[in-house]
Amino acid sequence: MKKVLMINGSPRKKNTYNFLAQIGEILTRRGFESEILNLSEYEIKPCSGCDDVCIHNHGCSEKNDDMAALMQRILDSDGLVLSSPVYLRGVTSTFKAFADRTNAWFHNPETAGKPAVLVATTESTGVKETIQFLDSLATGFGARKGGSITRVGKAMATPIREDELSKFITLLEQDPGEYSPAMNELVIFVVQKLLAQRFEGENMKYWEGKDWLDKNYYYPCRINPAKNLFSMLMHKVIGNSMKG
Repeated sequence: MKKVLMINGSPRKKNTYNFLAQIGEILTRRGFESEILNLSEYEIKPCSGCDDVCIHNHGCSEKNDDMAALMQRILDSDGLVLSSPVYLRGVTSTFKAFADRTNAWFHNPETAGKPAVLVATTESTGVKETIQFLDSLATGFGARKGGSITRVGKAMATPIREDELSKFITLLEQDPGEYSPAMNELVIFVVQKLLAQRFEGENMKYWEGKDWLDKNYYYPCRINPAKNLFSMLMHKVIGNSMKG
């Protein structure tokens, strides 16, 4: 049975948590196992910007908190729900600390190909910016993106519908080869590849081991020819700018 890990960035078990519980019920009906992971229940120390360790050596200098265990639980899952209520037009500080500490995955995305859906809630404004942040994180993860679910103001009383999860569920059931990455996903792949080639070290070894350096994306999939041509152009332009 495939398992979905639902990451809750809220310090409270209220609106966002309740929607995750509803998503879990839908997933159960569709034959998936799910679990809510409340970030507030774990110790997550802030990122210290240790480029030598994180970028060059694919690791983290901070060993005395729960992040390594949390990242392993993500790797052990078959799909992700990334969720946060809106705090000052963005994710919560706990979720931001968590995201910062996954920086090694932006350079060496061990999560590539994992389906993800995004959830954000707010009583007023900021949901667009919050979803944009969650989307950029999913893109950095190399996730197959299954859409987003939001609730604002009075809509907070509206239960999660199964059709809101249809794209995500399809990705859980579908072979990654059927996925068609968006333009920004292809460009981020190009940037990550160029960074690996530039910084070398363990970062480069990881990409070589994955056989990604000569690929157009992490895995064989349905890449639109026009988008593929543009991403190849971006590879050349960005690569030349890095050399300069």
